[in-house]
Amino acid sequence: MATALVTSFLNAKMKDVRASVALYSVSSDVDGAQIVREMSQKANRAIAAMLASATDGLTSDPELVASMLRATMAGVSRRLLESASPELEFERVRDELVILVCAYLRARPKRST
Repeated sequence: MATALVTSFLNAKMKDVRASVALYSVSSDVDGAQIVREMSQKANRAIAAMLASATDGLTSDPELVASMLRATMAGVSRRLLESASPELEFERVRDELVILVCAYLRARPKRST
């Protein structure tokens, strides 16, 4: 689940690197900030639903965990996109982010089933 989430998130950001970088620049204006909030909430709900569907009691607080995961992935993707050569760093950064996400999910209290 973590690998699929991270890979999908980063692939979407890397689909058009220039556009993604431009969106980060625009997101600080008033309208951009509202759009970012709305998209973040939508992404958080989707991630929380995915986490809640895990049969192994993945987390006791899917909404909080989803928010933390999305914020972490957003920060890492921005770092990747703003690097000198995002395409060359992609696999290494993705692999490290998967490790980070997996460690975080393992450390979380499990939902009682």
